[in-house]
Amino acid sequence: MSTVQLNWCKPSRHAVIKTYYCTTPVGPLSIHMQASLLSKIEWLDDSREPFDNTPMQLEQILQHYWHHAMIDYSHPLLKQGTAFQQKVWQALCGIPTGQTRTYGELAQTLNTSPRALANACRNNPFPIIIPCHRVVSKTGIGGYAGHTSGPILAIKYALLQHEKMLTHEL
Repeated sequence: MSTVQLNWCKPSRHAVIKTYYCTTPVGPLSIHMQASLLSKIEWLDDSREPFDNTPMQLEQILQHYWHHAMIDYSHPLLKQGTAFQQKVWQALCGIPTGQTRTYGELAQTLNTSPRALANACRNNPFPIIIPCHRVVSKTGIGGYAGHTSGPILAIKYALLQHEKMLTHEL
């Protein structure tokens, strides 16, 4: 896998979690920050119309992704998850843009079961930053963020299409 390292941090002080909203080419996001730490990103699957109020640094990271299909892993992330989940999330960051791995392939690499790996993917608090959308089933696209159909799964498909189309242009 890659040498990408996630920037896990603990908050230096107790801070209120602020929520920001962002529209993207594939769907709306909510972005949760605790002080300067990114604490969670969530795809919104409801019909409300979010407004863009994303902090400038995160806006630049997302814009870079939409233009180049590359993500900046250096933004500080609120440390969370179990040691196993963090190991899986780190491995996901090693899947190159424009490529996928099956749950079985990645599970074998990490010496775990595909189901355990899928559960860690489902609990990924940072979609796009930690690219769990690059993990697919051996017979199809698989699930995404705990969904096996509907608008959230359509987002996974759109992200994979976005990355493959842009990597051919690079």
